[in-house]
Amino acid sequence: MKIWLVPLLLSLSACSDYNGDKALDKYQSRLANVLELQRANGSLTAPEALIPERDLKQTLPDVRFNLTDAYASRRCGLDTLIGERNSSLGIVYTASKQLSYELRLLQKLEHCLTLSWDDSSLLNQLLQVYEQKQASIGIAFYNMLFTDNTLRKELLGIRKALPLKAAPGFTETWQALTELTLLQQFINEKNWQAASKVDIEQQLQLLYQYNFLARLQYSLRLTAHQLVQLNSLTQNQNSNTLCPNGRDSEQLRILANVFQKYFIGEIQLYSTELSRYQQQLWPLLQQLYQQTPLEQPLQQRFEYSYHSMRNELSQHVKWWQTLNGQCPLQLNGQK
Repeated sequence: MKIWLVPLLLSLSACSDYNGDKALDKYQSRLANVLELQRANGSLTAPEALIPERDLKQTLPDVRFNLTDAYASRRCGLDTLIGERNSSLGIVYTASKQLSYELRLLQKLEHCLTLSWDDSSLLNQLLQVYEQKQASIGIAFYNMLFTDNTLRKELLGIRKALPLKAAPGFTETWQALTELTLLQQFINEKNWQAASKVDIEQQLQLLYQYNFLARLQYSLRLTAHQLVQLNSLTQNQNSNTLCPNGRDSEQLRILANVFQKYFIGEIQLYSTELSRYQQQLWPLLQQLYQQTPLEQPLQQRFEYSYHSMRNELSQHVKWWQTLNGQCPLQLNGQK
């Protein structure tokens, strides 16, 4: 009989911290108890280390203005930006604030160059600075991607799994990553008007508020690891040991209950949610970090872990399907 993996609307634990790791742990414990086996206790392997920030950060070229004509700088609106950069706060800009400043400066310089100037030397100076700033904007962008504290925390991950379903912060995380990829696109297109309007700090605040990416990568890795342990636990359990000659037993009835309540109701539901998050967020994250030194370690943390989870889950489902076809379990995904 084929097993239909239809998520059940079961009443989950009311505990606010009943996340995927708790469900996986409970399922493995229940399965080990019914099969009268010792559950595996292998620890989760640490992911590949990320390259240190100091080895990724590049020095932004120091381009200075020499605008002796105060009227000219005011007319063009550069005086405010120059004053901002030379302020006590401007001197210690974070990578994200530095990027925002560079984009606003490029947008302002682009506007300045559309005006008519009597002083050709001043115009040439503006053009020279504009070209230099365009050439270095990529450094500012990648410094933000590589060294911003919020992004770094998301990439490193935290040991906290996501809830079984409807994890808060998914929509906000998708929005933040989408805005950052749009920013990347605008920079590649040299659309300084659009790029300067992207509120970088707001997107980073959304990522910081929910830590969704950090929790997703940990959840993917942990789920794959737990499923490996489950498959190791069940690999030698078959109809010869559980239902010789096709006989029914109390053990089989308890197994059927474990399948319905914990596997279908929680584990399969949880893996479906993780797959949905991964499929929508990873392409955005990959776009941001493609062809950078962080692409490969991030691929391992997200994409590799995701495929490992799916493969191990498929193997576990096949075990249930085989057992259901050989023993009187009558598993059909219904209550």
